[in-house]
Amino acid sequence: MSEELIISGETKEEKYASLLPQIESLISHEDDPVAVMANVSAAISDTFGFLWTGFYRVEGNQLVLGPFQGPLACTRIPCGRGVCGTAWAEARTLVVPDVDAFPGHIACSSVSRSEIVVPFFKDGKVAGVLDIDSDRTGTFDSTDARWLEQAMVALSRKLDSASAPEGEAVRDGVVVYCASSSQVPAECLDAALEMGRLIARAGLTLVTGGGYRGLMARTIDGALEEGGRVTGVLPHFMLERGWAHEGLTRCIDTPSMHVRKDTMASLSMAAVALPGGIGTLDELCEIMTWHQLGIFTGPVVIVNTGGFFDPLIAMFDRMRELGFMRGGIIPAHVVATPAEAIDYIIASRR
Repeated sequence: MSEELIISGETKEEKYASLLPQIESLISHEDDPVAVMANVSAAISDTFGFLWTGFYRVEGNQLVLGPFQGPLACTRIPCGRGVCGTAWAEARTLVVPDVDAFPGHIACSSVSRSEIVVPFFKDGKVAGVLDIDSDRTGTFDSTDARWLEQAMVALSRKLDSASAPEGEAVRDGVVVYCASSSQVPAECLDAALEMGRLIARAGLTLVTGGGYRGLMARTIDGALEEGGRVTGVLPHFMLERGWAHEGLTRCIDTPSMHVRKDTMASLSMAAVALPGGIGTLDELCEIMTWHQLGIFTGPVVIVNTGGFFDPLIAMFDRMRELGFMRGGIIPAHVVATPAEAIDYIIASRR
């Protein structure tokens, strides 16, 4: 990639939309994490001119200063102290409109007035934080959080890839979207159990929302019964409420629902939708959109257990007939059973 940024747009949203692909390219084309952090902090600083932009890395029980742009900074921050230490301890993004109002704020610079801190992860644990300070109050909001979280997902993905054992396939997951409710027809629960079993038998990793109830739990149970691997991805607030399945092989803590969905997709080479509610429809439609745009290149499969998805499929057909589906193609493959789903996924890998 060129070392020159090309930023277009006037609004903050437009600038982030222009910057993010360039940050993702910087991350994907360099293996040294310090070099990556240095260029990412420079890219954000050049684009927005914030007072301070940089990284702190987790070392033992403290954060240690990493690459940054701006005035001198604190070199070490204990876990749970200040905005950075709290974001690490709680594994979530913190947007602070006025740092003087934040309990226990550590004043590395007397000029700082507002701050945003976004964690990044390695092997499901916080590996550090991106810290940005402004000399004005109220600088940061949900727009900054959303785009910066996407950038840190890319960094986390890179760190996970670098730490994977030699020869191990990093992207071998099949993400399964399904209901977290157990008050559903037995045939749906049975299909979920079978889906988990078949993913494990195929030597693939089940990627899931990681919950301990409903179809989600049954897919996990099925994979574990066959000795398979299960990666559960849950936002921090769900982990705090004890919603994680106890049998997960790996549990990834994310700062938000948006990062959760992106992380699940990034670990997967295929996506499967089983019967579910609003959350399942949200996940299915988003992964179909990503597939249509070429962001997610693996197969997307809808398992139409007992005709559950018939009304939705009819709606998709209606969209296609009226020209609302790009190229007249529905970006998902519909099957009747989990066995057909896994056969289609395996065939797509060849």
